[in-house]
Amino acid sequence: MVTLSGDMRRCKIIGTIGPASQNEATLVELVQAGLDIARLNFSHGSHEDHLKTIQLIKRVSEITHKSITILQDLQGPKIRCGTLLGGKVMLEKGGIYQLIYGSTQSEDHIIPIDYKDLVGDIEVGQRVMMDDGLLILEVINIKGRDVEVKVIEGGWLRSRKSVNFPDSILSLPILSEKDTKDLVFGVNHNVDVIALSFVQSAEDVKECKKVIAALGADTPVVAKIEKISAVENIEDICEVADAIMIARGDLGVEGKIEKVPTFQRKIIASSIQRAKPVIIATQMLESMTHYPRASFAERADMAGGVLEGADCLMLSAEVATGKYPVASVATMNATICEVEHWMRQQPTRSASVSGFHDLLGENIAIANDRDAVAFAACEAAYLAKAKAIVCVSLTGSIARAISRWRPKVPIICLSPRKEISQRLHLSWGVYGIQNPIFYNTDTLIQSLPELLKKLGIVQKGDVVVMTAGIPINHLRSTNMVKINTIV
Repeated sequence: MVTLSGDMRRCKIIGTIGPASQNEATLVELVQAGLDIARLNFSHGSHEDHLKTIQLIKRVSEITHKSITILQDLQGPKIRCGTLLGGKVMLEKGGIYQLIYGSTQSEDHIIPIDYKDLVGDIEVGQRVMMDDGLLILEVINIKGRDVEVKVIEGGWLRSRKSVNFPDSILSLPILSEKDTKDLVFGVNHNVDVIALSFVQSAEDVKECKKVIAALGADTPVVAKIEKISAVENIEDICEVADAIMIARGDLGVEGKIEKVPTFQRKIIASSIQRAKPVIIATQMLESMTHYPRASFAERADMAGGVLEGADCLMLSAEVATGKYPVASVATMNATICEVEHWMRQQPTRSASVSGFHDLLGENIAIANDRDAVAFAACEAAYLAKAKAIVCVSLTGSIARAISRWRPKVPIICLSPRKEISQRLHLSWGVYGIQNPIFYNTDTLIQSLPELLKKLGIVQKGDVVVMTAGIPINHLRSTNMVKINTIV
């Protein structure tokens, strides 16, 4: 159920479901506090565990009368070191070690890693980072199948810790055997969105989409940007992905941490330019994993994400394993609402939109008829003092195009496909509703206002701007903008 108000939140909240939130009572509170999208992290848990969580989310959706989008996050091709002698080894600064494909350490100077084709993918002088970037090594020699490295920043390396190659483009397949099995599970259980980890190029996204299509589905793919190569290829990736996630943790490991804010700005601008939802993830409210209140720095970080135009902000450990999952979502909700309220009061170049493009320094181009209709709908809504923009759409593309302009009124998208209305919750300011009326233009024009009243979205006297492709039964692209007063 959607209840319109001028201050309803536009930026959406994603929360990772885990031990701290994997029960009905807590999940109900999370949804009531503002959770829009439930993330399932497939780096952990069995298929049986995830199926129980999916069933729980659907049950809570019925209890709260609120649509909850389910996002499946694939683990991706993560490289790790093997089992070490004694469980750990001290890497001394200046020490020389050999990286060898294997699962178990046999000698102190050898570090086994689970990446078979390493020699063909790296070069002398490139960096190797271990344990989420805490340990830094440099490749100094390549001998046959062995890679010789020198420790630049040392410390304890423990068994099965992560290994990153930030300067290299790896030939690992984008979908591991585990990822493929998890993907089949997700499609079979109708998850709404799939997040693809460690994307390096547009081809990675295309490969994932081929597998989804082979399974007879069209589930949208979120490309997770956590490698420097992905930042360099962001325009091409945005063209083929359905949404983008800025995974700041691994991105900070791969590159210099101080570069992540500028990477974030570049990725958001590229995503908005192409009307693709963009998610900011990692440590938004890290302190609330342990403490009941957020720091000032964390609140400023969230506000910055909203000001830059992010479609969604994501909470991970805060909701999955933290002590204060509900308070974390409530804090994020309050911060977003406050910043968005301030944004709507600011003068902008175009009175109909919220000013995000002014802050980004972006002039969003009108490249086709859909873009023109989307901007016209925003202008009409402002001039007519409309309560909302209501889109009738089979695919939801017009709603995403309107969202790209960040209008000052909410966007309601009615689609006959339930999965489309679920997916649209990723987009800024868009609220999807399954629409039983999708037969012909006369039925649409006459019955839609009544349907909106019945759903409690509008009241008598409200003005809405409607968009649709007419004739409806010919499945035309959106070509109509209509101002309608509810009677």
